Amino acid sequence: MQRNNHPIYLPQLDEVIDRYPLIVAPQTPLIEVIALMGQIRSSCPLESLNPSLDLETMQASLVGEARASCVLIKEPRQVGSPAGEVLQGIFTERDLVQLIASGKLNASESSPLNEIPIAEVMTQPAITLKESEAQDIFTLLLLLRQYRIRHLPVTDKLGHLIGVVTPESIRQAMLQPANLLKMRRVDEVMNAEVIQAPISASVLSLAQLMSKHRVSCVVITEEREMQNSDNSRFALPLGIVTERDIVQFQALELDLSLLPAQDVMSSPLFCLQPQDSLWVAHQEMHQRYVRRLVVAGSHGELLGIVTQTNVLRMLDPMEMSGVIDGLQVAVEQRTGELKDALAELNTTIARLENEMATRERAEQRLRLLESVVVNANDAIVIMDAGCDDASDPKIVYVNEAFTQLTGYQPEEIIGQTPNILRGPNSDLRQIVKIRTALSHRQPVRVELINYRKDGSEYWVELNSVPVTDQQDNLTHWVSVQRNVTERKRMEQALFEEKELAQVTLQSIGDGVITTDASGRIQSLNPVAEHLTGWLSAEAKGLPLTDVFQIVNEITRLPVDNTAEIALREDKVVEIMNHSVLIARNGHECAIDHSAAPIHASDGCIIGAVLVFRDSTLTRDMARQLSWQANHDALTGLVNRREFEYQLEQTIFKVKTGSQPHILLYLDLDRFKIVNDTCGHIAGDELLRQVSQQFKSRIRKTDTLARLGGDEFAVLLYQCSESQAVQVAESLLQSIQTLRFVWQDKTFSIGVSIGLVAITSDTQSASSVLCDADTACYTAKDQGRNRVHVYQANDHELAQHRGEIQWVVKINQALQNNQFCLYYQPIIPIANSSAGVEHYEVFVRLQDKTGQMFSPMAFIPAAERYHLMQTIDRWVIRTLFAHLSPLINHGSGTGRQEGYPPEKAQQPDRSKHSLYAINLSGSTLHDEQFIEFLQEQFLLHQIPPQRICFEITETVAIANWTKTGDLIQSLKEIGCRFALDDFGSGMSSFAYLRHLPLDFLKIDGNFVKKIVENPIDLAMVESIHRICNVIGIQTIAECVENETILKQITQIGIDYAQGYGIAKPEPFNLTNFAGSENGLGEFPLKKLISEAKLLC
Repeated sequence: MQRNNHPIYLPQLDEVIDRYPLIVAPQTPLIEVIALMGQIRSSCPLESLNPSLDLETMQASLVGEARASCVLIKEPRQVGSPAGEVLQGIFTERDLVQLIASGKLNASESSPLNEIPIAEVMTQPAITLKESEAQDIFTLLLLLRQYRIRHLPVTDKLGHLIGVVTPESIRQAMLQPANLLKMRRVDEVMNAEVIQAPISASVLSLAQLMSKHRVSCVVITEEREMQNSDNSRFALPLGIVTERDIVQFQALELDLSLLPAQDVMSSPLFCLQPQDSLWVAHQEMHQRYVRRLVVAGSHGELLGIVTQTNVLRMLDPMEMSGVIDGLQVAVEQRTGELKDALAELNTTIARLENEMATRERAEQRLRLLESVVVNANDAIVIMDAGCDDASDPKIVYVNEAFTQLTGYQPEEIIGQTPNILRGPNSDLRQIVKIRTALSHRQPVRVELINYRKDGSEYWVELNSVPVTDQQDNLTHWVSVQRNVTERKRMEQALFEEKELAQVTLQSIGDGVITTDASGRIQSLNPVAEHLTGWLSAEAKGLPLTDVFQIVNEITRLPVDNTAEIALREDKVVEIMNHSVLIARNGHECAIDHSAAPIHASDGCIIGAVLVFRDSTLTRDMARQLSWQANHDALTGLVNRREFEYQLEQTIFKVKTGSQPHILLYLDLDRFKIVNDTCGHIAGDELLRQVSQQFKSRIRKTDTLARLGGDEFAVLLYQCSESQAVQVAESLLQSIQTLRFVWQDKTFSIGVSIGLVAITSDTQSASSVLCDADTACYTAKDQGRNRVHVYQANDHELAQHRGEIQWVVKINQALQNNQFCLYYQPIIPIANSSAGVEHYEVFVRLQDKTGQMFSPMAFIPAAERYHLMQTIDRWVIRTLFAHLSPLINHGSGTGRQEGYPPEKAQQPDRSKHSLYAINLSGSTLHDEQFIEFLQEQFLLHQIPPQRICFEITETVAIANWTKTGDLIQSLKEIGCRFALDDFGSGMSSFAYLRHLPLDFLKIDGNFVKKIVENPIDLAMVESIHRICNVIGIQTIAECVENETILKQITQIGIDYAQGYGIAKPEPFNLTNFAGSENGLGEFPLKKLISEAKLLC
């Protein structure tokens, strides 16, 4: 049931709209419009509103006669056009009065009224109201008052005209009888004093109550208890008994005294509400055929009763006058309320706009915070307040950084507690700290180990803070979690490093003192305490110079403190010599000390560290080592190194203008006899006695040195040549008179002395030493035990100097890899198909200018100065290195892994080349040569059967026993052997029976003259015949032309070698196997250690 909430009834919008206004077209003349407005016309609703409306059935109230106070202008609807055209304008009585008052309608006007269309004088656009915008009648009244108009056209949402609202239409709607009932409420007219009776009362008693109180009904009630705090009681209406009911009971001749109200009352009751309108009461009475209705409250309690008489009383004119007055008051009151509401609405709008702006700022801030949380590098976890357990809240949000850190997706972690991240190594104390802080709603910061989804550990720094609402109620926890695994690792490493540094500082043997930036001591380690005599606690804060006092050990002057220099100049300072530390108790010790500045992270100096060590023993040892480095350990004399230094200084002084000096070079004669006969101990003692003899014959200012072995040198300062000769003779005489006795054996020795003057023309120490050695050698060559004075034009000295120069070149060639290999083929001629390819290998020396020297140029010097053994080894090592790729990867039978002695005698059946290497006499006496050769065979995997060694007949005869032993050893390994230059010396065919030779090379002096000299021919034939009988193959040397080749072929010589066959060529792979890479020179592997430099 619809109820009106207004204190008085207000008509609805459709009740106050005049739906049959006067409408004309825009072209209608003004005179006709005025006539229409002045006529009384019949009116009906607009056909557009209800086209099907039957005028015959229309209520009388909707059809009437009246004069129009306004005209609405719009184009008439054409056939087929849509209904409800848009309003174009309005013309009212006021508009007409204004036209008349303005004089525009005077008769004198040129334009008559019938020529003026209404469109020219109408008000346009008209003020209209859309039907959907009208809330109630007060909206209409406000618009009429606001625009000071009396006509308000109403349109639909499309702008089509519905009707017009005027004060007249509002008045007529509000003064209808039904509307008057709608304006009054039940509580305004009800009878509050209601006669009540219980359900047990008889009808007779009810009739008596009606008569007594002159009422037409009694309400049957039951007392009930109100359901509220005071438990008050109220009457609940159950039914009603009226006068008409009693008349009917009486007509039925019922005993009213015995008839209870409960049985005859009208029940159930329909109760009105106090705020219901009288129109509702009227409709209910009409529908239920009753003349009275009970009024009940919200709890059903009886409030009053409304009768038909109450309703009819409202139609009394006096009541209607009160209604009009009340309506006027209500309108004014409503108008005031609307003004207040409008002001409040404006205030509310302003407040809402402010709140919206505040909310927008808050939302922007929230979006910013959300972006920060989502994109933060640190993991952010939001937890609830912990409904079940405040110390163990549940996770409600995690950001992407958390997922990346732990591996848990949001859907996996939300709803879990942080305990899911804990593990065996999570610190229980930190967990308890977290739970305690959460229980007390306190912020907490801890570091502990958490576990990822895959079970791996990581260190995390947790910062959790509580979040509360405006009432300070805890709502959430926000935890920012930072991965500090790397920092923890660095901290641990730093801690370990610091611990190590502390332990090291306490354990090292060096003293360490640290200072601040002003040079005041901060700490001393135990060694520093011991050396300075100060405890670290005592020295802390003192200036460094008060504790660390140092002086120069030579001058005894104070030494600049290295720490102060480091602080002042910002650099590392080191002093290694001549500093002495004076301890607190006056004890002195030699020290080496250094200092470095200490920098902060910004580069500023914050202190210095001073490190020093007790170098007393080291310095004493250094002095001793320095002395030993400059002196001979056996004799105590100056050694070669120091002597050469002093010699250089002497030469420099001579060039600057000092007097000349003399150099004596002394080499003992027959010393080797004593050394070989009695041993090295005896030899050492003899050298000591000789040293004493020499020292006794020279001045203390002169320098006596042992150069090595049995060689000595004397530097006579500011001495003439004649005086030097006397000194040399004195030295010679002292050795001649010396008798060395050892184990009942007496020996006498001599000395050969070379004398050289040191003048301004002297080039260098090495040159003057070489000249002195040359003079000494000449003295030995002239009969020993004598003095020889060096002269620049001496032939013997020149020859010796040349040999010495070759020695230097040989040593340089060995050191700089200036030797190279050549080869010369040896071809088979007796049976070329059965012969083996044979090559003799030569060595050449190439100096820095590129000039090539044959062996005859440098071998005499090499033999004389014991360098041939080193050259022989270089040739073997280099040749084997060249042959290794050729034999092991070339066209040979493959790589040979070894050559056990038991297989050494197996013949080489394959037609492989044979390479001949010349050996010197020095190698015959080398006891380690066979061992060296075996190492080279193994290293380069060269089959021994591919190598043939040659030795000259002269060397073989001079060292017969050694030669036989060497040949036997080589044959056991598997090598071949050849005797070279046979016939050039004291040849004896008897030797050939005892030497296991493979080849014999006939001396070229016989071969070259074989064609024109019968004796040479006979010698060659004899040698070949004997070798053929013994089983030795012959090789003819120096085969220089085809005639000689034919001759030796007729004799039956097995092989031929010479320039007529082929000249020597550089050794490389392309000559042998067609390899793309020539062998070239083999790099030298530090052979200089095998050479003995004798210059």
